[in-house]
Amino acid sequence: MTAYRYVRQGKLAATRVKGVWQVSPQAIDEFRQRLNERKERPRTGEDSRRTGDYVNELHACLVNADAGGAWGVLQRAIDAGGEIGTVYLEILAPAMARIGDEWSRGEIDIAIEHQATAIATRLVGQMSPRFVRRGRRRGEVLIGGPSGERHALALAMLGDLLRLEGYDVFDLGADTPANSFVHAASKINNLTAVGVSVTTTESVEGAIDVVRTLRRAIGDEVPVVLGGSAISGPDHAREIGADFYANGARGFIELLDSITRGSNTVDDEMARESDKAKSNAPKTTRKKTPSESGGNGAQSRRQSDADASNN
Repeated sequence: MTAYRYVRQGKLAATRVKGVWQVSPQAIDEFRQRLNERKERPRTGEDSRRTGDYVNELHACLVNADAGGAWGVLQRAIDAGGEIGTVYLEILAPAMARIGDEWSRGEIDIAIEHQATAIATRLVGQMSPRFVRRGRRRGEVLIGGPSGERHALALAMLGDLLRLEGYDVFDLGADTPANSFVHAASKINNLTAVGVSVTTTESVEGAIDVVRTLRRAIGDEVPVVLGGSAISGPDHAREIGADFYANGARGFIELLDSITRGSNTVDDEMARESDKAKSNAPKTTRKKTPSESGGNGAQSRRQSDADASNN
């Protein structure tokens, strides 16, 4: 049972074949080496597990379709003092991003990616009630993915993070037509902003349609924010017609905070984002994700904030 627990936690590499876990001699040697290295490390008063350990454990559970083990990893991270927002941004999102990278390199089959996405979606469903925040609401936010965008997991994670910050969230999910954005926006009385998640080049045209349609329907009063790995930065977002660019879930939250504080602060935030984009080397949009290749998987976060995220 101890060995089985190590496998479920991702400490001992194993492969499940016809319901039976198989462990190679090399995996055992690597496990022993890690144990010896850990014993030699100086002890501290902090939790000995680091975020990277949780990411590795969760990754192993997701790849091996171990839903129970995956939930156990997140639960242990929380029990060790991890904040629920951090669990999303620094554990779940990086694990899913790694799986997306592995699929892109041809190291895993799309079935594994879809399987992992399905488990991650259930994990978010289990975690969501913990993100409910009582008290005065800070505003109402509409988020969604345009037509052609099939990644809903990052949006679900972003919605939870926004609720934790005190916002009411209306999540349209992925692959939402432009007119549906308008319909939803017209039903919200105190709309603070509209966030559009664009993670692949295939959904950029849909994002352009959403922005134009929203502009015709609601004018310039409500800010439209673009984010996701297919949006290279503030300049790209403005070219499409959006008001602002959000760099991941944290960036979107910071931007909303700036909007609620006043327009001058927003301009300062956008100027800083523009400077960052110019100082960094140009980023290439990532390859077409597994969910566009077939099947009904939701999202393989290459976000890192999804991060949820890319949002």
